Amino acid sequence: MKKISILFLALGTLFGFYSCEKSGTEVVLNPANIAAPQLKSPADGSSMTFTKENRDSTILFTWSSAEYGFNTAVDYYVQVDKQGNNFKKALNVGHVKSKDSLQVIVNDLNNKILLLETDPDVPDPVNAAFRVIAIVNSHVDTVFSQTVKVTVTPFYIPIVYPQLYVPGAYQGWNPATADSIGSLNSDGNYEGYIYMEAATAPIEFKFTSARDWSHINYGDGGAPGKLSKDGGAGNLKVPESGYYKFNVNTNDLTWSYLKTTWAVIGDATPGGWDKDTPMTYDKDAHVWKVTLTLKAGELKFRANGSWDLNYGSNENNGRLQEGGKNIKVPAAGKYTVILNLDHTVYKYKLEKQ
Repeated sequence: MKKISILFLALGTLFGFYSCEKSGTEVVLNPANIAAPQLKSPADGSSMTFTKENRDSTILFTWSSAEYGFNTAVDYYVQVDKQGNNFKKALNVGHVKSKDSLQVIVNDLNNKILLLETDPDVPDPVNAAFRVIAIVNSHVDTVFSQTVKVTVTPFYIPIVYPQLYVPGAYQGWNPATADSIGSLNSDGNYEGYIYMEAATAPIEFKFTSARDWSHINYGDGGAPGKLSKDGGAGNLKVPESGYYKFNVNTNDLTWSYLKTTWAVIGDATPGGWDKDTPMTYDKDAHVWKVTLTLKAGELKFRANGSWDLNYGSNENNGRLQEGGKNIKVPAAGKYTVILNLDHTVYKYKLEKQ
């Protein structure tokens, strides 16, 4: 019995040394007695720039190990989110077991960062927040490292959303250089805007599923608004040069077009809510622009002098939604207003002069 007594004495000493809390019938180690991991690299306030040239290189995350006062296996996860989100939408960058470092391929981290973008088609530098979490099991509380803030500039991945390409007479019938329209929900419904200009009318074109003629080519289906996947089908047509909105459904083989001109309207604009202020299309930048004096107030974008097609912004964050909320103009002044419908995600800018 002497050995047993010594064993119980040792166990009692162990549990007396580490403060514990009782949860129901389980004993849970108090997190106050755990040393959380500390993220060492990347450094707080640093920056990363990703390019296609360095996409195959690696980024090394390092941290100090969590300390529990006894040897145990620990799962470490590196997470990223936008600064200010408190990791409510954290993405896992990677995972290791009982190690204090993680190597991540730049291309993989770039893809994670793009998911944090307002518009992955037009990536901007992201104010990212990284942390490490340490997990042992359900009896030991999960602990978190400090937050490390890093500015990350990702590179553009052309195919974020499925695309249909639009080769035609307006650009020399070359699928490799053709404009495209995208499927925002990857559901076979495609939408996009293309400026078409040609010496002769009508302007003919087709939709293709790839940047070549070797895959699916969509042509005239023999009835208005219908498409055919027959490679020998006739060309599609729009009546004249202009800026066109295209909608295509590859599930039921239908399509439509609408020629548009754009304007701003609202109590922030010179014409109020009763009169459009026209915008001008910049062929080189592929955007609509107007420079004007705005009041503090609200505005929207609308096509063809009608409310049938208009864009606002539900979050006033530079991203547009059809029929969205009025866009806030915070202060009076001279602005250049930019409407960008050139990518799958539509955007706007209010640039104060």
